[in-house]
Amino acid sequence: MTRLPYSRLYFALLVILFSAISSYAVAKQSPHDGLHLETIHHDGLQRSFYLHLPPQHTSSDQFPLLLALHGGGRADGDELAERTGYNKLADQKGFIVAYPNGIDAQWNDGRGKTARKSDKIILIDDVGFLSALIEHLINTHNVDPSRVYMTGLSNGGMMTLRMGCEASDKLTAIAPVIANMPAKIANTCRPDSPLPMLLMNGTQDPMVPWQGGTVRFMRKEMGDVLSTEETLKLWRKLNQCSSIPSVEMLSDTDKTDSSVVRVVSYQCASNHADVILYAIEGGGHNFPGSNTPDLPRLLGNKNNDINGPEVIVSFFMSLNEQSRH
Repeated sequence: MTRLPYSRLYFALLVILFSAISSYAVAKQSPHDGLHLETIHHDGLQRSFYLHLPPQHTSSDQFPLLLALHGGGRADGDELAERTGYNKLADQKGFIVAYPNGIDAQWNDGRGKTARKSDKIILIDDVGFLSALIEHLINTHNVDPSRVYMTGLSNGGMMTLRMGCEASDKLTAIAPVIANMPAKIANTCRPDSPLPMLLMNGTQDPMVPWQGGTVRFMRKEMGDVLSTEETLKLWRKLNQCSSIPSVEMLSDTDKTDSSVVRVVSYQCASNHADVILYAIEGGGHNFPGSNTPDLPRLLGNKNNDINGPEVIVSFFMSLNEQSRH
């Protein structure tokens, strides 16, 4: 029998473990507490999404909407809900959360042919689907069109950036996580209006490189992205931001996670459309403070000094308050 080298065997076992953890999370969530699976039709396809309504929701009041996009793994939006705690935050803050599902758990984020079944994925109109979903929720669940926010992880984060470029009229702000701007669409990024943006990336991400270049999972190449600095520079230019940032090092509350957080903020001229970077120094391909799998050999270090979902919701809700004044 052919034996795998130790390193390859280790990574293969980690991939199996990751898939098993994902499957367990989905099974544990059924029936989904506080989540409703719904569908709409777009571009000849039935598309699905999970929806969570806060207890304050009524048909007479308009509510903010958060769209949270899963990564390009093998699980849909219900697992993202399980691992991030956005539903609990929605109940506390009073906003609606939608977790759209990509086709085959992937998004057509603009990188082109990048992953499994990618020949099919590049034909999917995800910009159109997500735009139609926003309109659907405005019409059916009293969403305030002036308070629509989008975030996403990895493939979902890059899809969030694409939406910021191509459907900015539908969005109030975006927050991509462990994601950089897909290189193929960077030169054509033309938002209709300035869009506040919070980016949260790890400097030691083994999949989506901080310094830009090819996105990789082990030996598989999955398209090219700009660097984190180039992504910030692009959005600073689009939002007419100052080139001089304010920088803050956050407290290293967890000495065991081999990472710290540096917050870089650029003030912009247009209606509070600031650009903010949460640089996870030493961090890998993971969502700080969330319940995502902790696999440092495969994904790098996970920071626990901050709670990423809480940071993102606070960012969006601060814009929510500004829009009311």
